[in-house]
Amino acid sequence: MCVDANASARHAAKQRWMEKDAKYRSDSLKYFNKETAAERGMQRTATGYSRAISNDYQRALYVQGKARRQYEKGYIKYLKAKGTVDEGGRARRRTTGLREIVKMKGALENAVAYEFGPNMQRRYRARLIQMQNQQAKVRNNLGLLPEYGAPVLMPPSDRLSGALSIASQIASIVGAFKGLGGADTTLMTPDYVTNPIPTLPSGLTDWSQAITFDP
Repeated sequence: MCVDANASARHAAKQRWMEKDAKYRSDSLKYFNKETAAERGMQRTATGYSRAISNDYQRALYVQGKARRQYEKGYIKYLKAKGTVDEGGRARRRTTGLREIVKMKGALENAVAYEFGPNMQRRYRARLIQMQNQQAKVRNNLGLLPEYGAPVLMPPSDRLSGALSIASQIASIVGAFKGLGGADTTLMTPDYVTNPIPTLPSGLTDWSQAITFDP
């Protein structure tokens, strides 16, 4: 099996992809946790805005009730000071206090109308801007959605270069061996002369028959 010349580069690319994927998953988990906190922050902001608007409306109603009580007190005081029953016709006294009652009623109605009109609008705009600022802070704290990023390119396998490298190493080893005389056939020639194997005498079939012992 040939060696892949790009094995180290492919391993490094795989390592970079694993690190990138792990970082993306970690950032995604952090973002999801922040997203739940941001959702609660948005709900709290909307709740605070609704309560503020309701409080402003209650304040306007309180001003209206207070104006009506003042008008009631002034009208009662006018009736007590009048001392007579209004039977129509011209009044015998000029200082009946009716003009003051009408003037007070107009001032109270103007105050109530101003409370429900410009004051209510001004408070509404202030509450709305406050809510929008709080929502913007919550959204900034949430941050951006994590992105997976550009793909990690995997280098192709290069087994041809590996085979050529191995062949080049083998050729270098053979060349070095030849340079040292490793291929000389004279070194393989023995430095001794072999003797021929002796043959049996005629008529004998075994070396044991040729061995004789003197008495």
